[in-house]
Amino acid sequence: MLTCTVKFCGGCNPRYDRGEAYRTIVSAVSDIASFSLPQDGRHYDVLLIIRGCTACPYLYEEIDADHRILCVAEDQIKQAADSIRALV
Repeated sequence: MLTCTVKFCGGCNPRYDRGEAYRTIVSAVSDIASFSLPQDGRHYDVLLIIRGCTACPYLYEEIDADHRILCVAEDQIKQAADSIRALV
């Protein structure tokens, strides 16, 4: 089972429902991945970064993760889930 965490951008310019995107991705990969809130000092297989637009460049480098998967638009939700699934 992949260990995953998530970070959301600040939400200054959201163009889609980021919470719904997260719920959709988690549901799509629930058989191969477990999600938790980020914890200091913990290593993750995947950091899912859900942004509301394409303007924010921040990748949360302080979080230790083997893979960073970005979702910046509603049409990237399935691609993000597929990217997580491709890791197993």
